[in-house]
Amino acid sequence: MNSMMEKMMSMMMKPEDMPEMMNMMMDKMFSEMSGEDRIQFMSTMMPKCMDMIFAELDDDSREKVARDFMGRMSDKMEDQL
Repeated sequence: MNSMMEKMMSMMMKPEDMPEMMNMMMDKMFSEMSGEDRIQFMSTMMPKCMDMIFAELDDDSREKVARDFMGRMSDKMEDQL
């Protein structure tokens, strides 16, 4: 029984695998959407995701994350202009 549990645990995703797995999932999901669907998804989900992230942070951390995120988004948008 114990070896079965160990085998199951070893097959589960490890935290260090999460970013790669999330990227693969997002790539698959976005590749199946139209451009309009992607825009709608991002404009709907981004605020919800940010609200969940900010709810877990203290004021100082929230400001740091917001500034970092705004910098990244600003750089991306500026590249398009």
